[in-house]
Amino acid sequence: MNCKSRMARQSAYFASCALVALSAPLAAQDNSQRNDTPIAAQSAIIVTAERRETNLQDTPLSVVAMTGENIEAKGIENLADLATFTPNLNITGGRGSGNSNPQFSIRGISGGGGATGERGVGLYIDGIYVPRTNGSVLRVMDIERVEVLRGPQGTLFGRNSTGGAIRYFTKRPELGVTEGYVRTTLANMDRADLTGALNVPLGETAALRVQGAWLNQGGWVQRATQSLGETTDYLGRADLRVEPSSDFTIDLGFLYSDSKSNGSPNVFEEFDMRPGLEGFWEGNYGDWVNDALKLDGQAPIAAYNDSRIVIDDFTAPGFCLLDDFDPDWDSACEQYDNTKYWQASLNMSYDLSDTVTLTSTSGFSSLDNVSKLDWQYLGTESRVTAITSDTFYQELQLNAELFAGAVDLVLGGSYFHEKAFSDLVVFNRRGTSDVPRGGPFKDQLRPNGNADAGLFDRSDNETTQKSDSIGIFGSATWHITDDLNFTGGLRYAHDYKDYMTTEFANDSFVPFPGTDRTTATSDYSWDQVDWRGSLDYHLTDDWMWYVTASKAYKAGSYSGVALLPNVRGEDQSGDYILPIDPEKVISFETGMRAEAFGGRLRFNPTAFYMMWSNRQAARQAQCSGQVGCPEPPGFRIEILNTGDVDIYGVELDTQAFLTDDFWLDGSFGYTGYDLKDEVANSGPNLFPGPPQISFNVGATYQADVGPGELTLNVNYAYTSNQPTHPTETGDSAYRLPAIELVNARIRYEPDNVPVTVSVFANNLFDNTYATYATRFGGGYWDRGGPTSIQIPAAAPERSALFVVRGKPREVGISLQYDF
Repeated sequence: MNCKSRMARQSAYFASCALVALSAPLAAQDNSQRNDTPIAAQSAIIVTAERRETNLQDTPLSVVAMTGENIEAKGIENLADLATFTPNLNITGGRGSGNSNPQFSIRGISGGGGATGERGVGLYIDGIYVPRTNGSVLRVMDIERVEVLRGPQGTLFGRNSTGGAIRYFTKRPELGVTEGYVRTTLANMDRADLTGALNVPLGETAALRVQGAWLNQGGWVQRATQSLGETTDYLGRADLRVEPSSDFTIDLGFLYSDSKSNGSPNVFEEFDMRPGLEGFWEGNYGDWVNDALKLDGQAPIAAYNDSRIVIDDFTAPGFCLLDDFDPDWDSACEQYDNTKYWQASLNMSYDLSDTVTLTSTSGFSSLDNVSKLDWQYLGTESRVTAITSDTFYQELQLNAELFAGAVDLVLGGSYFHEKAFSDLVVFNRRGTSDVPRGGPFKDQLRPNGNADAGLFDRSDNETTQKSDSIGIFGSATWHITDDLNFTGGLRYAHDYKDYMTTEFANDSFVPFPGTDRTTATSDYSWDQVDWRGSLDYHLTDDWMWYVTASKAYKAGSYSGVALLPNVRGEDQSGDYILPIDPEKVISFETGMRAEAFGGRLRFNPTAFYMMWSNRQAARQAQCSGQVGCPEPPGFRIEILNTGDVDIYGVELDTQAFLTDDFWLDGSFGYTGYDLKDEVANSGPNLFPGPPQISFNVGATYQADVGPGELTLNVNYAYTSNQPTHPTETGDSAYRLPAIELVNARIRYEPDNVPVTVSVFANNLFDNTYATYATRFGGGYWDRGGPTSIQIPAAAPERSALFVVRGKPREVGISLQYDF
């Protein structure tokens, strides 16, 4: 029996049985805790999804919470890995751009990209809102816990949390404790990590915690001299905690990340140029590469899956035409994706009384990402994108217990400011063969020049957006009886955006005579009220049922604007550039939080129905000879309001202690949708498309073995297929196949020796898979399409499929020394 067939049967079994649920956090316990402490007390999970500490089992929300130990055991190293083990959270690459511009979605709610697009999923690091996640800012170390809040979170978290929120909490300094660790990790594919942390008391009222890491990962896809997927990260954190009194706590933190990457590990799986590039219509990327190969004395490109392009699962073609028309590899085609991110935060908490606490969260952050991509992946394009984001975030929050604890009240206000900037410069190499793009002779072939036409400057654009957001919120939980609670909340939000775009003179754009650029500006503001109401009832001490209705909104957004040539910028400003309208989500959710057998079994099912109105989405618009139409490929991407979508699904979360030493945990998620306007969305698929089914199961064994403690952990995750294009049958349509992964870890901690040894295997069965895929259709290869050119009637639209290749099996060892 081969591994893939066995895992496919496992998938069907687990899905049919609906073995459920939450990747629930389980910190490693020592022997005395395991033997003497009741199971329920051991596994109590405290979250702050309600902006106050509550037991997960008493929280009327769908929350996944993981501790640092649980994250390590499952082999989670970044946000993409977190999504693998969190059903209904999906983080993938972007169409064409791969991993450099990750797409976030929770329950199918997504959005974001560039300097103006914003996610429908809020990301917070130590309470500070992070609006953009280009590059490797996704790696955060020294984690205390992570909370994933599924469903609209507009009332308590505000801006752009229509799908939910992801909250990272790093470990804080401990007073009166001197401790630290040094950990080294070695694995195949040239992985070598060195991390360390130190906690030092500074007198009786203060402590400092510092962490540092050097993380080096070799690549796994070879493209000529580049090993794609290779990354080097430098991470550092410093946190100072001061407690001037028992009522007042100050946390001052600084986080820095510097990541350098060779780009996404993309590889071709299909290159379909049928009926061939010889003797049929010509004049686009495939034909120009074909001409360069012939001039180099090589054979023409085969009609289907040429062996120089579709090579194997981990090898990409090594053509480069950016330096000249010779297809040999050159450094001009090397890709990169480099990111620097820093964040400074100040968190203060003051107990005004035994029942009233005032907290303040302040933060500055800065993102600087530069990437160079080749969307066709044939060495014909240089697409350099620079994105910067500088933000300030401030929040004040008051927590109070009123009427002898009958009401828990949360009041607060927040202010967010961001200045985001993007710069896009695109060059591509073209050949002299071409097909007319229109006019009375569109059905006639031009003479095939078969030569170099030179480099073309297709785009040179800068965009700046300044955003200001003010929110005022309040939420109260009324404990009507010991068993019945009602939670209601409101948030008022005001968002303002100031937008400026500049197009410099290039081969596709001519500015007003006497100038070298055209600049246009616009600004707009929106006001909105979000709300939430929840009712929860404890049928028993261990069984809670709840219903929740909530609403969240995402502010209006500016899309890429095609400026008019030969027209002054001031004549194109104001009402000429209008943002797309805000979107909103109204959600209805119900669920249970249940424990049984003295806490040995936890079972948390959730069902939801969400109405997504005025959805902001990317749409591919065909164009030919129009203003702003890129030549090639003959279409442009627009961000528009694409109507309404109803989304529905379930989440099932469970954990079971079979013995004090052996437990199981699991998660299951299903998401379905009803797209109301397929025409407005360019097809029947919700794009970016969520997987319909995702689940994971894990098993952990922990016991004394010899002179120490042994922990064994194995986890299986399944993600069903998902669309990578709005269409289902067109030449660009493709469904990413299902992904199945097994991670395993063995950890041994000897008694009386401050050393821990871990051996791990990620992707244990060496499954070959793709984390994302892009199929480029006729716009890149047909140059007019088969309807305009005389070709065999049965010939398909040309297309090329390349995928972001997932990491093969990784086997390694970690050695940690604690002091």
